[in-house]
Amino acid sequence: MRKLLLGLLFLLVGAGTATWAYAPYLPQLIAEGVPPLTWPAVGHFAPLAGDDKAPGLSLSPEAATRPLVPELGAAFAATGGKALLVARDGRLELEHYAPGISDATRFNSFSMAKTLVGALVYKALAEGRISSLDQTLGELLPADRGLAGVTLRSLLEMRSGIAFDHGEAKADAISGDKTTDTSANPFGPLARLHFLGLGAIENGLVAEVATTPAEFSYQNINTALLGEVLETVYGEPLATLLTTRIWGPSGAGSAFWRQPAADASVSAYCCIYATARDWIRIGMFLAGNGRPEAPFLPDALWRAFLGLDIGYAERRDDNYGHHIRQNVLDRAGQPLQGPFSYLMGQGGQVLYLMPDKGLVVYRSGEQAQLLHSTLYRAWNSIYAP
Repeated sequence: MRKLLLGLLFLLVGAGTATWAYAPYLPQLIAEGVPPLTWPAVGHFAPLAGDDKAPGLSLSPEAATRPLVPELGAAFAATGGKALLVARDGRLELEHYAPGISDATRFNSFSMAKTLVGALVYKALAEGRISSLDQTLGELLPADRGLAGVTLRSLLEMRSGIAFDHGEAKADAISGDKTTDTSANPFGPLARLHFLGLGAIENGLVAEVATTPAEFSYQNINTALLGEVLETVYGEPLATLLTTRIWGPSGAGSAFWRQPAADASVSAYCCIYATARDWIRIGMFLAGNGRPEAPFLPDALWRAFLGLDIGYAERRDDNYGHHIRQNVLDRAGQPLQGPFSYLMGQGGQVLYLMPDKGLVVYRSGEQAQLLHSTLYRAWNSIYAP
């Protein structure tokens, strides 16, 4: 019996040592858990500095008191809604929060961060830091792994064919059936990416298929690689690039972007904490192509990034563009009609953009609300008969 117990002890010690060697982040995983919806959050965060000189947010006198139409109010409550803001033509027309939430509450972007990385890729194209979206990782990053032929375009479209986490699937914005931004498997590649950073896994990555484009596969690794490209071509941290190119110029206030460790690059695919008003500012900046005196992108690139020229047929299939989605409002009897683009994160965090209507809508909550109905009813709430 003593030999058996000693044998079991040695096995446990050996297993523990092997587990610790492969997954030294387990204490961090236990401490941080799944990133929460609202700030504060446990872990490491890079600051995004606001720009005090940027134009302020214009507020309608009725914004804080204007009620949601009954259908929207019921859906907001049923899905654990936390914030719903509507801006039109640069002015905040509606600002609604759940009890205990205010304009000072910082909300997690979850995967909405991906769209900001996509926007920075377009900015790098506009600034000549990259020559084409068809440039490959072999040209832009050290080619010591099996990704040399993967293009920026395929990463943006989630069609890179990279073998990574097969548990992730396409994010379904309409039903709200979206995989989380941290893997349920504590030993899986997504957990290693999330807690150890890209350097812990990138040398083992390979592209499964040689055809282009590969099948759509919604993978955080695609955005992580785009973040590495941006840091490489600019020689600056991704948080700095976002601050100087988008965050500060938009007029957004201070915010926080999650890092695996204090000295690590940010998690490009997830977890920027900012107020609802700041998300509205970001939406206005993207929908308006920056400021009139300082456009964010040349007009053709801006239209391509937002997918403004994508046809209705593609939009009805909930098109996933270059890290931003496109859909269309065409329900009979509704006063608001036409195409829209949107950012989406886990749990139904959505930032809607309708540039032709001057409309930006932000919604945060614990569960997803119906995509189209939320936008229809948000419009009806500010233009109720």
